[in-house]
Amino acid sequence: MSQSEGAIGTYEKWDFAEGTELEKREPRKAPKGALSPERAVALLYVLLALAFVLFTTLTIVSLQRDEQFSGKLKAIHGQLLNVSQEVENMRWKMTRCQAECGKELSDRLRVLEERGAPEPVLRQLAEVKQEQNRTLALLNAALEEARNLSEILCTRCPAGWQQFAKTCYFFSSAAMHWLAAKEHCTRFNAQLAVVNTEQENKFLANHIMENRVFWLGLTDMDKESNWQWVDGSSLALTFWNSGEPNDAGHQGEDCATILPNGYWNDIPCAMPRTWICERSC
Repeated sequence: MSQSEGAIGTYEKWDFAEGTELEKREPRKAPKGALSPERAVALLYVLLALAFVLFTTLTIVSLQRDEQFSGKLKAIHGQLLNVSQEVENMRWKMTRCQAECGKELSDRLRVLEERGAPEPVLRQLAEVKQEQNRTLALLNAALEEARNLSEILCTRCPAGWQQFAKTCYFFSSAAMHWLAAKEHCTRFNAQLAVVNTEQENKFLANHIMENRVFWLGLTDMDKESNWQWVDGSSLALTFWNSGEPNDAGHQGEDCATILPNGYWNDIPCAMPRTWICERSC
């Protein structure tokens, strides 16, 4: 026999020149210390269950606005991110195993069939292959749950971006006019912030310091009083400040900003202001 190092543990290659005696031996046991598919599935389900419990706890705690919950919220969120990372790592390892281990067994069975191996050996390997197919079906189901969990947890916001729900936000420190800010967001595969819910608007306001105003992705420069978001959607939910939008001034006010109190105001698009980008995580 000869040994070779694979991506998933160490396995033995069959040397078919040694004769049919090797074909009659019992199937090899998994290498010591290797993670079997059944144990991998069980471990993944445990991680998924733990992540679900932590995510539910995070959701409940996040509804509380009192300062006394902020420390606990950060701790739970950190644990949740760690669990999500473990799920991602396990998903990657099992995907590699699914591809490599399955190919190894199929190649062995094909070579034995071509060489006319004894019927008991072929039957035994066929049974092993059927068992492997059942295990892979369980792996596929677990992997799908892992993918869904990763989408819910949203752990891929770039450095310097803030997470809310399944969206990442960037709050600039520099100031630009509206069109330049819009272009800046596109460089990061993002867009100026589009507000779809009251909770999202509150999230944005909570990240604005008292003396700053941020551009939103909202404008009526194409047609006066026809406010449109940069993603092409019409304005449905509004949080205009009292008396706004008023299109005041000689130049007109065609671009929207969000104030520290969460209310919106229209100002000239050429004025330099900080901005908020958003992108899917």
